[in-house]
Order: sequence, then structure tokens, then C-alpha cells
Amino acid sequence: MDKALFYFDKETTFPCRCGLTHHIPTRRTLLGDGVMEEIPTVLRDLGMGKRILLLWDENTYQSGGKTLEGMLSRTGFHTIPGMIHRQKRFRHLEPDEEARSQAGRLLQEKPDCILAVGSGVLNDLAKFIAHRAGLPYSVLATAPSMDGYSSPGAPMLVGGYKITFDATPPIAIFMDLEILAHAPLRLIQSGFADLVGKTTANADWTLRHLLFDEHECAYTWELVRDALIILEKNAERVRKRDEEAIFALSVALLNSGFSMTITGDSRPASGAEHLIAHYLEIMSLHRDWDPSLHGLRVGAATALVSTLYDYFLSLLPSFKWERLHNLGPTENTLEEVALHFGPLYPYIEKATRKKIAQPHIPDKRTENETFLTTLETAIRAKLSPLPDPSLTLTRCGAPTTFGEMGFSLQTVRDALRYSRYVRARFTILDLLDQAGLLNDAIEYAMERNRTKNTV
Repeated sequence: MDKALFYFDKETTFPCRCGLTHHIPTRRTLLGDGVMEEIPTVLRDLGMGKRILLLWDENTYQSGGKTLEGMLSRTGFHTIPGMIHRQKRFRHLEPDEEARSQAGRLLQEKPDCILAVGSGVLNDLAKFIAHRAGLPYSVLATAPSMDGYSSPGAPMLVGGYKITFDATPPIAIFMDLEILAHAPLRLIQSGFADLVGKTTANADWTLRHLLFDEHECAYTWELVRDALIILEKNAERVRKRDEEAIFALSVALLNSGFSMTITGDSRPASGAEHLIAHYLEIMSLHRDWDPSLHGLRVGAATALVSTLYDYFLSLLPSFKWERLHNLGPTENTLEEVALHFGPLYPYIEKATRKKIAQPHIPDKRTENETFLTTLETAIRAKLSPLPDPSLTLTRCGAPTTFGEMGFSLQTVRDALRYSRYVRARFTILDLLDQAGLLNDAIEYAMERNRTKNTV
């Protein structure tokens, strides 16, 4: 496997052919063997100060925190240990009010910087706290489980609902291959499955670009695409913790995060598949279910969304574009969504009102045969690196259906129907709904996954 895969290893600003100038603020990114030993020198070179607040949980303390603490202490740093404890009512550590309070209280020790030791939640907590305290932060990744290390957003749990807050990306990212390769296999598979979702996410972005003139940057797709192609060919090696495969997986995750930094939001990395995964998470937390891992939900959702795209593309030659219309903020629609989400509805009401008031798709485009050919070609190009997401997930050992994660058929149907209201962003779910085809498309996708998608 090619270790020359590109990723941004230092801060840079560059003009892009999309017409914008992009900026990567992370000053150093280290990925490879022996990265742990380089951390003290890099922190010193970056002027991060002497007093370092280390954030970890019980698991990440053992996987990297204990060693890092000793190394920093021996090299002249003053370490402030920060153990973040999971609430008993949660199955996993969540970035809720209690976790934020635990991390916030540690600021009384007046650290010069924060160093997160962990993956998703710990990185997000450090990012959130550091941004609001005006402190620089860095992260030692303990698993290749998600693409948020280098991204500008920090998802937080507020009143039982996940809200993504703006935050400053890390000053430095440290990814030691030995640590990453020894992470729990489910976390490795979660990172792999999260990447599978970049195909449908970018298909959704292309859909918005061609239908609504939303700005699209081809470069952000290219950053992730090349690594996806390599990973598709080597899915079994990821499952076996092969170091070269873990390297490629980590590059792809980094680049997915950098693509969000470049655009300033999650468009290059999140589409209908993430809305479905997010819906299932908030409903699980609200109903005290096990939500499973984020990336695993994204992977299973991608298998379904990819099937929805197959359904749409099969109808494209005779697609009834005239059926698409501006629904307007009808009280009936609002009441239905409010009833379904219950006490969570206030968190999505703004997105729901914006969603159901989306503008018309310009008729002149959809009546043009050349446009339809362009649309089909562009969508297929985004789906092509992983032509069969279910097979790719299977080869990596990741779940291909929500049934394997304990979700019922009705819950999955609800996710496909209602997840589009969680965000205002237009996806294939909205296109099918406005064409009056969503229910038929859902049944088509469920039937395609019928033999596996059971509890």
C-alpha cells in the first residue's frame, strides 16, 4: 500500500480551482511509527507552554495517556491529569453537560494548553472547552474511529440532543500507528464504515450543486476519494489491523476532516447517511437504547442511501420532475413532525421550517436532456469508489444493517422518513419526498436489505 498518500502535515493556505482560497490551521499533523516519542519536542516547538491539561477516560488513559503523562513529566512539562467519567445512564462516554462540567472545572488549574488523549468524544470536549477558554489544544488519537480530529466542529449533547458547535481545529494532531492498530476492532471498523458514507455524502453535495447552484469543491472529494479506492481493495487488511491499511484508513479520516475545515462545514463528509445515523442516535439516547457507534450507524445508513440512489437513477429517464414543488410551511407537516419528535422537536423546529420551505428546483434545468446526463454521470462518479457498500462493509467485518445493531424495522423506516428534518440540508431523501416517491423508495431499499435487516 502506498505510504505516499497525501495529507496536510502542516499549516497552509492555497488557492483552489473551485475559486476559493483554502486554509488549514492545524500547524502539525504527525502520522506514523514512533509518533508518541516526538510529542514533547513538537509541543515545545509550537510554543504550547509548560502546563498541559491532559483529558482522557479510563480506557484512553491505559491505551496512551499513562505513557504520555510520564514522557511529558520527564521532559520538563507540568501535567494536569484530567479523567472524564462516563455517566452511568450512558453506555458510552457522551459530551453532555456533566462531561463538559468535569472538563471545565479542570481549567481552574490554569493550563497553558489542552491535550486530548482519545478519539471522538474526548477530542470534541477538548475542542469545545479550548475554543471557549481561548486555549490552544492538540490531540493524541487513540483509534482511527472517526474523521473529526481535524474538523472545525464540536458536537455536544444539550438537553439530550446533539448540537454541533463551531470550534477551532487542533494546533497539532498526533497519530501513532502502534496505538491506532491496537485500538478495539469495533472502533477501527467504525472509522472504516464512517468513510464508506463519504460516497453518498458527496453524491448529495453534487445533487445540491447541480440543482441549486450550491458551491462545490472538487478538491475536497479528491482528498478522500484516492484513499477510499485503496481501502476498498484492502478492506480485509483493515480488519486484520494491517499497519499499512491502518495508515491508509487514518489518512482518509484526516483528509475527510480537513475537507470540512476547508469548506467550513460538514458538506463534504455528511449527507443523508449522517442524518439517518444522527436521528438514530438522538432517539436512542432519548429512549435509553444503545445507540451503537457513530461510524457503524453511518455505514449501515450508507448501504440504504446507496440503494435509494439506485432507485432514483433507475427512474431518471422518466423521472417526473414536474411533481417537485415547494411544500411551504403547512401546519399539518409541522404538526406531524412535532408529534413524532415529541420533546426533541424544539431542537429541530428551525431546521424543519426551513426544510419544508425549500425553493423550487428550476424547471429549465430538469427539462434539459444534457443536464440530466450530467446529473447522472456526476452522481455515479461519487458512488463509484465503493460500488457495493454492503459488500465492502462485510469484508471489513462491520455491520451492514441496523438490525445487527439492535434497531427494529419500524425504527429504521422512521429514520428514513423523518431524519431529513434534523438538518435543513437538501439530500436524496428530500428529492424523493418532493417527488412523492419517498415511501416507495423506502420499501424498495428495505426489501433490498430484507434478509439481513432484522433484529
